[in-house]
Amino acid sequence: MGGGQKLQRGAQVAAGAGAQGAVYGAGAAEGTPLERLPSAAASGAMSAVAGPLVDKVAPTITAKAADLLKKGVPLTPGQAVGESGLLGRGLKRLEGVADNVFLIGDAVRGAFDRAQRGFNRATVTEALAPINAKIPKGLEGKRLVAYGQRLLSASYDKTLGKMKVDNSSDLLDELIKITKVADSDVRKYVDEAAFRNIISQVGSDGSISGKSLKQAQTRLRKDIRRLIVDGSEEAARKADALEDMRSVLNAAIAKENPKLAPQLNNIDKAYGQFEIVRNAELRRKTSEGFNPGDLLQAAAKGDPTKRQSQFSAGEARMQRLAQDAQDVLGNTTPNSGTAGRQQAARIVTGNAGVLGAGQVDPITAGMGLMAPVAYSSMGVPVGRTAVA
Repeated sequence: MGGGQKLQRGAQVAAGAGAQGAVYGAGAAEGTPLERLPSAAASGAMSAVAGPLVDKVAPTITAKAADLLKKGVPLTPGQAVGESGLLGRGLKRLEGVADNVFLIGDAVRGAFDRAQRGFNRATVTEALAPINAKIPKGLEGKRLVAYGQRLLSASYDKTLGKMKVDNSSDLLDELIKITKVADSDVRKYVDEAAFRNIISQVGSDGSISGKSLKQAQTRLRKDIRRLIVDGSEEAARKADALEDMRSVLNAAIAKENPKLAPQLNNIDKAYGQFEIVRNAELRRKTSEGFNPGDLLQAAAKGDPTKRQSQFSAGEARMQRLAQDAQDVLGNTTPNSGTAGRQQAARIVTGNAGVLGAGQVDPITAGMGLMAPVAYSSMGVPVGRTAVA
C-alpha cells in the first residue's frame, strides 16, 4: 500500500504476533471449538497490538554485529544488540558505564578487551585474505602486525624470485613518458626516482632479475608511503607519478610472467590493505592493539585519491570493516565523570536511590556478583544468545 518499510515491518510483526496469540488463546480456553473463539479473538487482538510495540524495544543482534561475529569478534551482549531496540541501546549504555563499578567493571572491561583483540585479528585476516593467510592463535598487538609484515615479505620474495623481465625496452619507454608529463616543479624528482628505483636495476643485457624486481617494488612502496604521510600537495603529485611507475612495472612483469601475475596482484592487494592496518597500530604508541577509530583514521590517510574521494564515498580500503566495528564496538558514554554515568552505575548495582535514600535491590546485587561469570570468555556467548 506504499506505506514504506517501517509500516511493512509493523504489519508483518502484528500479523505474526496476532496469529500466534490467537492460537494460544484458543488452546488455553475450554469448551468446544466454537466456545473457544472469543478467547482466541481477544488473545489475537491483544497480541497484534503488543507485537509491534515489543518489536520496537526488544533487542536483537544487528546485521553489522552478526557480520563481526562471523569474523570471530567475541562481542558482548550489549555490543551485539546495541543498535537495535530501546532495550538493546540501554544494555549497551549500561555496559559502557559498568567499568566504573566495583567487581562488575573488571569483568566487563575484560570482555571489551577480548572483543577488541578479536577485532584486531579479524582486521588482519581480512587485510591478508587475498593471499589466504592463516593467522596463528595467540598473536595480538604488535606481534600480530609483525606476523603480517613477515608473511608479506616472504610472499614477495617467493613470487618475485620466480619472475624476470627479459626485455625492459618497453618499460623504459613508459618511464620516459611519465617523466615528460610530470609537472615542471617535480620533474627532476620523478626522473631521479625512476632511475633510482627501476632503471638502476636493469642489467647489462636489458633484463631485470627477480631479486632486482623485488628491490624496485620495495623502494617504490617506501617512497610512496613516505610521500603520502607528508600530506602536502607537492608530495601528492610526486606520489601519483610513482604510482604510475609501479603500474607500468607491474604491467611489464605481468606481460612476461602471465602465470604468476595474478599471484603477484593478490600480494600487492594484501600489502595495500595491510598498510592501513599497520598505520592503525602505529597510532597506539604506548599500548598494544588498535581500535576501530584508529583503523578509520588510517583508512582515510591511506586513500590515494584527490580530496580522499574514495573515503568520502565509503569505498576506501578497510573502511567498511572499520565503520561497522566503530558502530558496534564504539563507547557511547565517553565522559566517565558525568552524573548520568554515576546514576547508571547505581542502577547496575541496584542502588538507584529513592529521594536520596540508598535502596539496594538484593536480586540486582546478586546479578552484579554473577557479572564475572556472565562476562567471562565462556559466559559472553551464552549471555549474548539469551539477550537476543
